[in-house]
Amino acid sequence: MTAVAAADSTARALVAQERSSGARAGAVGIPPFVAPTATGPTSALAFALADLLATDLARSRQLTIVERGRLGDVLRELDLVRSGQVDSLTAPRVGQLVGAERLLLGGIDSLPGGEFRVAVRVASVATGLVSSAIDARASVREILAAEKALAFQLFDALGVVLTPAERAQVAVHATQNIEALYAYGRGVAAELRGDWVSAAAEFGQARRTDPLFTPAAMRASAAVGRASAVAGTATLLPGIRGVEAPVISVVDRLNRPIDHITSQTRPLGGVGDPAFPGTTVTVVITVRRP
Repeated sequence: MTAVAAADSTARALVAQERSSGARAGAVGIPPFVAPTATGPTSALAFALADLLATDLARSRQLTIVERGRLGDVLRELDLVRSGQVDSLTAPRVGQLVGAERLLLGGIDSLPGGEFRVAVRVASVATGLVSSAIDARASVREILAAEKALAFQLFDALGVVLTPAERAQVAVHATQNIEALYAYGRGVAAELRGDWVSAAAEFGQARRTDPLFTPAAMRASAAVGRASAVAGTATLLPGIRGVEAPVISVVDRLNRPIDHITSQTRPLGGVGDPAFPGTTVTVVITVRRP
């Protein structure tokens, strides 16, 4: 069973046990923010900001943040990653399935003058009640400062008192590069869809754009591992990827002339014989020293 199939199977089991599941005391779930469009820069910002907000809120020992993997399983099963994400109507069910006591429902809108408005409401899973919105406004260049302002306001709304050390950790910006932030958001979206190959590529792009973007580097490494597991291959060395069977066959045929040359120095027969119907790939590497 592939990793994606296993995750989806887990999500279906959660749905089947929905009525008997219960929320963990103090657990908070943070679904992707809703954006005006399902794709594009604003959508990437919505995914990135929700993810970074979850990281900031996890700095407090008083809060338990729902694991990203568990949230992704449920969102895929309910088809909420692309279509509408999570709103006040779907929040109680999502919260119950992921075991959250509260969900933070966010959205991002474009305003005249090139500004964005980011708003977050706190939804109680048990009662279905939604608080009034906590919002911040900023230009795209200041959007990360707006996310920090939201985080501190949410700590107050959730009744959390931060220690000086926790407050200092929350205040640190993971990146100041907007292009890296866009790529990171696309990676988060791909990860929630279970598309680990695209997630690895986008997180890798974010890391290359801003080499100091530590969360992007960590997520890129994790996504590469998950992509390898899904493909049924193992990454043996950095920069080496698995080759699928159809590709192996083509490469094998391309290497037959090399096989013919190298076979002159070894006995024929078995897998060493160019006529052998296998998928052996011969690679000749020439190393030239200066």
